[in-house]
Amino acid sequence: MVIFKSVTKLIHRFRYPGSMPEDVAHDLGYHLSNTMAFSEFLQVLGSSSYRPTRLWKMMPRPLAEMAFTYALKKETFRYSTLFSYSFNHGWLVFALYFDEHSRLRRLFVQCPSCISQKSFDIFLDEEMILAEASSH
Repeated sequence: MVIFKSVTKLIHRFRYPGSMPEDVAHDLGYHLSNTMAFSEFLQVLGSSSYRPTRLWKMMPRPLAEMAFTYALKKETFRYSTLFSYSFNHGWLVFALYFDEHSRLRRLFVQCPSCISQKSFDIFLDEEMILAEASSH
């Protein structure tokens, strides 16, 4: 069983040499597979029925930034932080926007190289309790 998982992961690594959908899914608190096509992956991310379970509206900035463990690049600004993942189709950038009290207000996704879907918001639950409930 361990050998099968290792071979499967190697095959997925050829398909996704940089970041993989499971990396992003882990950071957001989703359960997604590396078997999905990139366009399908973007559709899932943009769907209002998928809500991050590791992020919620008004969470403190340090906690929100800690969620992105698999991001390949991090850029920090006064009221935002950008986390980037590299895919064959280009970079997928998650922009976290914070208020003046360093509380998460918005999660915005950009894919500058994508033709079909350029950017979209990921809806956040209002509180941690709702985020935890949606994961079950």
